[in-house]
Order: sequence, then structure tokens, then C-alpha cells
Amino acid sequence: MNAVEQLRKVVVTDLLSLGTMKKVWPIWKPSFQQITNGKPPTAKELQVIGNELYNIFKTTSSGRGQSDVSGGGAAWEALVCWYLNLCLLGSNTVVIKSKKANIPPSISYAISVNYGNFSSNTESDLLAITFPVDPALSADFSGSHSELMGLLSDIVDSRFIETELGIIQCKTNWNDNAQIPMLWDLIYASSGFSSNATVGSNGFSHTKLKKFTYSFVTVPTVKPETFKPTSTSVMRVKNLSGGNYWGLPSKTGIASNIFNIIQSNFSTSHNLYPNGWHKDIGNEIAAMLKKENYFIL
Repeated sequence: MNAVEQLRKVVVTDLLSLGTMKKVWPIWKPSFQQITNGKPPTAKELQVIGNELYNIFKTTSSGRGQSDVSGGGAAWEALVCWYLNLCLLGSNTVVIKSKKANIPPSISYAISVNYGNFSSNTESDLLAITFPVDPALSADFSGSHSELMGLLSDIVDSRFIETELGIIQCKTNWNDNAQIPMLWDLIYASSGFSSNATVGSNGFSHTKLKKFTYSFVTVPTVKPETFKPTSTSVMRVKNLSGGNYWGLPSKTGIASNIFNIIQSNFSTSHNLYPNGWHKDIGNEIAAMLKKENYFIL
């Protein structure tokens, strides 16, 4: 397993060890298996799963108490991270739940927003890092986690302008949260501020990355048919640099199916599959299952 896949394994293993995921996974897993007939998912079935994430999530959603809202948000974030990493298996893009230990420091520096001497980061539920193509990353890796992050961090530092980053904000309630990604995307798109505010630190800036996007991914928890192209919540996220997505089939003028984020925002990795994603992803999943089913399919 190379360094990039080792990081993916760490991320996915951490996800599935969360208390929330331990509760919901036994309920969600049969839904995935029903779509794939209990077999490793094909490229076509992965796309079907993207259309069904709303229904799969809803099998464990509950009321609107504060604990339910926070628990549901964590579960949705983890589900999105799990799904995208499965679709990106074998690529140079890893979707990482915001955890300092798994993120190269230069990435955190690049997206920090500084107000005077106070530094703050965006509400980045997930970070999708596309690492540069490098022999050191394609070779087998068997070191410790600290050695892994040292290697990845060194390569990102030295080849920062060849690295791509996508911030993915995951929220269960579209109506309540649409203004948050809109405002953060505006901050990152700004060329300067009149106040004492800057973006980036320690010599790293998101503007120097090969590609930078900010996306919103929602369930949503309210009835999907209530959203119209003219709805305030839809208008707030329609022009996000990375797009607006949900766990349902794409609906023109409202939201794209979550699978579409892969080709839209991670096209560099998507295009690097030797025989094309549709043929190679099945082989990647089969190889992973043969060695270690860490996605718990």
C-alpha cells in the first residue's frame, strides 16, 4: 500500500471507529449491500449509491433535538467522507475529516483566516487533498503514522503549487446553514479586505495551490421537493466555487448528485486512472477487499 492509500486507510478507519458510526453502520451497511447484491460495488453501482445517500441516511435520522441535530451532522459528514474515499480509491485524492494529525500543516496554514493576531479556520468539515504525482507517493509504504505524515507534508511543502485542495462543508439542514459556505467562499475569493484581515499564514496561501474549491454537501433533512431554484437557501450556494451537492439525483438549478463532485473538483485524480475510472475503480475495490476490508463493505 502506498503512502496516499495508507492515509486513506487511516482516515476511513478513524471514521468507522467513531461512536456515532458504530451505532448507524449496522443499519446502513445492508442498504449498500442491497444495491450491490452483496458483491463489491461496480462503477455504476457507486453512482447509484450517490443517488441513495439521502434515503440511506434517513434510515437512522430522528428528531430535531440538539443532540439529534449534532449527532446527525456528524453521521452525515462521516457518510460523505466514506463514500467519496471509496469512489476515489487508488487515486491521489484523499478526503479527510478535519483532524490535525491527518492534515499536512501547510494545508492548514493556507486556509487560515487571520484577524489581527487572531487566527481562525473555516468550518471545513472535510478537506479533499489531491497530492502531486510523485515516485515517493506511489512506492509501498510501511512506516509509522508520524513518518507517513512527515513524507506527505514534505511533498506538499515542496510541491505546493502542484497540490489541489477542496473544502467540503457538510450540513444536514440546508435552510439553517446555507449562508455559512456562501460567506466563507466569498472570503476565499476576495483579493483583499479593508479591515486588518488576511488569508494564509507561514508563507502558504490557498491562492498558490494548483486548484482550490469550496463546496456544500447536504442531505437535506427537510423535504427535497420544497426547494426551488429561487429559494433563498438555493440562491446562497448556487455560485460556490466547488458547487452544491446533495444525496439525491441531480436536479437542475437546485443541486447536483454528490457523485458529480468527483469529476468536477477532483478531475486531476479522476483522469489518472490508466484505463478510465469506470473500468479501474472496480479493480481497486476488489484489491482492497482482498487485502483488508477497511471500508467494512
